[in-house]
Amino acid sequence: MTDQLLYLAISLAGVAAMVGLCAFLFGREVAKLDTRTAAARLGCDVPEFRLGHSALSADCRSAMLEDARDGSVWLVTARGDGFVTRRLSRRDVKAASRDGAALSLRFSDFTFPAAVIAFHDEDVARDWEMRMGKA
Repeated sequence: MTDQLLYLAISLAGVAAMVGLCAFLFGREVAKLDTRTAAARLGCDVPEFRLGHSALSADCRSAMLEDARDGSVWLVTARGDGFVTRRLSRRDVKAASRDGAALSLRFSDFTFPAAVIAFHDEDVARDWEMRMGKA
């Protein structure tokens, strides 16, 4: 029994050392976003995307963009050191609610179940909430 506990303790210490080394070497930096980067990322995922209206979150980790071609609304958000894009249509969004300047979204996608986008201004959040309702 004592040998098993020692083996477990050494294994846990080894895992903790590997996690610490990765954090030290690669950091814990989360990607930051600007409108140009968000539009370029979305352009890679959506053929013929043309930037219409856009809004950046207060923490510069999410952006909501409108495709001027068809009026569809898209979300680009940072996850780790990369970006995730999702269309914000009635089919893709299970629930959406606004609390002041923050939009809370629940998606039908189990790989990306929820997001909260906090804007600087409540009017911006209200505007995007309405745009999502039309998409």
